[in-house]
Amino acid sequence: MEYRQTDGKTRRVHKQYVDVVARILAGGQVVPVTVCWVDGRCFTIDEIVSSTGFGLTVHGVRTATYKVRFGGHATELYLEDQARERPDGSQAHVMRWWVWAFDRTLEGERRR
Repeated sequence: MEYRQTDGKTRRVHKQYVDVVARILAGGQVVPVTVCWVDGRCFTIDEIVSSTGFGLTVHGVRTATYKVRFGGHATELYLEDQARERPDGSQAHVMRWWVWAFDRTLEGERRR
């Protein structure tokens, strides 16, 4: 189980895979342009505050981190590159974008 701090409170989070429209520049850099949540809302990224390249491979997965800002909100967007072995022994790479999403709790739902 994973936890993150926000607004002075520690909340439980989970990986939420999201759709991302990205540009791949001539130099090979991947630049996210638009993020689309699972509910269909899409947001154009106003600014990429910082980014890291892919880190070490852990359990066949490498992850790059993008700190982005859209709609006055800053968040971290992750690009996951997972190596999977094919039946013939060769490797395929699956790349997916994700964010940390806050879990809904009874306390959070009571406030609505």
